[in-house]
Amino acid sequence: MRNCSNVVLLVNCILCLVATAGFAQSFYDKGTQEVRLKLPGSSWDSQLDSLKNVNPSARLLGTAWVNGVQFDSVGIRYKGNSSYFRTRKETTKKLPMNVKLDFRIKTQTLSDGQGTIKLSNAFLDPSFIRDPLAFSIIRRYMPAPMCNFTKLYVNDQFYGLYINTESIDEIFLEKHFKSTAGFLVKCDPDNWKRVRSQSGCPKGENASLVYLNESPGCYDAFYEVDDPASWKPLLHLIKVLNKAPEQVETVLNVDQTLWMHALNNVLVNLDSYTGSLSHNYYLWIDSTGVGHPLIWDLNMAFGGWRRDYSFNQMTDQELIEFSPFTGFNLVKRPLISNLLKKPLYRKIYVAHMKTIVREILESGLWLKEAQEMMKEIDPWVKSDPVKLYTYEDFKNSLDKTMVSGPDKIIGLRQLLDKRAAYLANHAALSKEPPVIADVKHKTANETVTITASLKNAENGWLYYRNHPMFSFKSVAMNDAGTDGDATAGDGIFSAQVPVAELAQYYVVGENADAAALFPERASKEFLEVGAKGK
Repeated sequence: MRNCSNVVLLVNCILCLVATAGFAQSFYDKGTQEVRLKLPGSSWDSQLDSLKNVNPSARLLGTAWVNGVQFDSVGIRYKGNSSYFRTRKETTKKLPMNVKLDFRIKTQTLSDGQGTIKLSNAFLDPSFIRDPLAFSIIRRYMPAPMCNFTKLYVNDQFYGLYINTESIDEIFLEKHFKSTAGFLVKCDPDNWKRVRSQSGCPKGENASLVYLNESPGCYDAFYEVDDPASWKPLLHLIKVLNKAPEQVETVLNVDQTLWMHALNNVLVNLDSYTGSLSHNYYLWIDSTGVGHPLIWDLNMAFGGWRRDYSFNQMTDQELIEFSPFTGFNLVKRPLISNLLKKPLYRKIYVAHMKTIVREILESGLWLKEAQEMMKEIDPWVKSDPVKLYTYEDFKNSLDKTMVSGPDKIIGLRQLLDKRAAYLANHAALSKEPPVIADVKHKTANETVTITASLKNAENGWLYYRNHPMFSFKSVAMNDAGTDGDATAGDGIFSAQVPVAELAQYYVVGENADAAALFPERASKEFLEVGAKGK
């Protein structure tokens, strides 16, 4: 009898694993998922509420079914700052949740290893699509989480439609960087009360990377770290950025940072480093001490948050005409001001903006994706019993400004159609860039020679690395008949790098007014040694 029970248990376990692998592989892909939670008793809401206020990291034990597959002894808590506290104040339900599947059973994860499900409540987003749409755009240009929609049931009662975002964690790092070494820092105050009560330190500016002093205690209200060893490389990065910005490439993935700034600006994502609160991003600091920024929390992208650096509420027109160089001279935003002071970085940043405007705004790609998402979720929004906005607000959210308490939420098309025209005609984006063609590489005698035709260019730059975990290093290309360049002055630029140091690369051309990249979406896209060089 005991042996038979063991066989049945083994079969059930195998079936569970097979089922889990079948559904979870696409849990963060397009499509609406389903999560069902069973929580004990009728007072679970007040218990979660109490934990959020007394011990925010504590969890209530429950059971979860994710697309029909059962997970036992999961840990559930409320999450969020404004999305929780304002929602709790203004309503009684529709609160954002964090469900830890591996809370007690460490092997109990989705098939890709994800152990936590993060469910957001579309706070300040009547469209429900700002998070998934913005992440979809950002993933074209830099690493970013997957994001979709989830129907949530609690104790068999429908609690509406939520937004489901992939965690930035070790699994995310392995997927995008092929490494989990180093440190992950959440650049977001973990408790706004601590920020306001901070004393005995120079005044901070949230997670702005402004240099305060050498004491981690003056930064720990602004940055979340799991490993205390994170403070040493983080403070070193902050010090170099502020005190020796000419060395910033030794501590920062500059191109990924420029993409972050370009995306935040074009999409008017001001609930970010770019805006008044300077938060909502991560830094993964790799094993060499180089920080890679990662965008997070996009429910107020596309002008949903409209406070400028002085906390003034911007008008619709000011959102539409948000300058590409806002923050350029702002000392309290060194990640913008100290980078964009360098002409080459500024030109690459503008080139990235031009790419986003053309591929996303002018092409109408954003609108096509937005309409597809809204069509998919329409029946679930309509039947959502605790949604924060009306169904009519949802249907009008592309074209009308909505009012939510003190906030005005501009419609997505209302913003982006006019912003596309504004940016396309902006003087900085209208400069004539170089033209890059015929990019090739050749390996001989343990050296890789890269050549490229650069028209309308004064300078050429080769960016290269030997592993996805590292940022790209740069070296000047020349047209002087050396370093593999056959003929001086013929417009064919070249550079040589030891073969052990170069596995992936891209090329930048620069003139007095503008820059161009090949491939255009570099460094998310790049060329590889061993593949075709063109």
